[in-house]
Amino acid sequence: MGLNVLLIADPYGACGHIASTKDKDSLVDFVEDRGFEAVEFQNNDYEPSDTVSRLSREYGYFTVKNLPDMSNYL
Repeated sequence: MGLNVLLIADPYGACGHIASTKDKDSLVDFVEDRGFEAVEFQNNDYEPSDTVSRLSREYGYFTVKNLPDMSNYL
């Protein structure tokens, strides 16, 4: 599977990114289940050599392992 990078917004309007190898539909479902809005995929802004761990480590992107559950705050 390829890398998907999704711009997301929390219920308070703060934006961030999540990087994952999940398919697009599954990733959107995942972030929405956690109380985030899926704003836009930004895959074209990344190189094929980019990885989830690198984007998380170097840029602080969320992953499926560390995305907080904001649905508790809605």
